[in-house]
Amino acid sequence: MSEFIPVFEYDSLSPGTMHHVEVQGVSIVVVRVGDTVYALEDRCTHEEFPLSDGWLDNENLVCAFHGARFDLKTGDALSLPAYEGVKTFPVRVSKNNIEIQID
Repeated sequence: MSEFIPVFEYDSLSPGTMHHVEVQGVSIVVVRVGDTVYALEDRCTHEEFPLSDGWLDNENLVCAFHGARFDLKTGDALSLPAYEGVKTFPVRVSKNNIEIQID
């Protein structure tokens, strides 16, 4: 199993915001909702558009290109035009650092 990799400080990601990071060559969008942090692959499965250019709607991430919605917890596609989900990554907060595990 791979290790957790620190990506940036927890305090730098305000609730209701997201941030793009590259971890070991993988584009990831890190999202904070309340005190919970999620990490998903940063590409819409419909047209390869960066999800980090989209917006949050409760616990859903909405793609700015065609409005496809993805569940932050599972990565499941919730609306057309996307019908395939995106990959999610284990994420944790340790000593004020957001850390992501890439497998």
